[in-house]
Amino acid sequence: MHISKTPLAAASLAALLTLAACGESQEPEVVGGMADPNADEIAALDPAELPPMRVRETSFRCADNSLVHVSFYTNDTQVGVRLDETGPETLLPNEATAEDGEEAAEAPAVPSYAGEGYRVVGASDAPSIQFARPGGSLQRCNA
Repeated sequence: MHISKTPLAAASLAALLTLAACGESQEPEVVGGMADPNADEIAALDPAELPPMRVRETSFRCADNSLVHVSFYTNDTQVGVRLDETGPETLLPNEATAEDGEEAAEAPAVPSYAGEGYRVVGASDAPSIQFARPGGSLQRCNA
């Protein structure tokens, strides 16, 4: 019996040529595109600043045995104060940056935040702060 090798050789040659053609792929040439009509305006804008993010959330027990929940934000820009764990948060800006919106040349060693009758004095990494609620005086509060 005689077996013909020609169809088998032709099939392997066709597969080899097909694979060789795949290796020569080129990147498609981009011939234009849609121009952005606002590109000049966007390029002239100042870069956007992301809002501050929380770096620490802690509950403090104060001298009068009350609790205050404080959220410290990045770069000591502001703190959030809640008297109830699930209550609304009141944001207090840093007093050193609140007046002109930029950091003062010599920032105080201990940041101070105030607004809406509240006041918080203390750094985000401190184990205690001083806190005053509307109509009250500063009192020491420990984490």
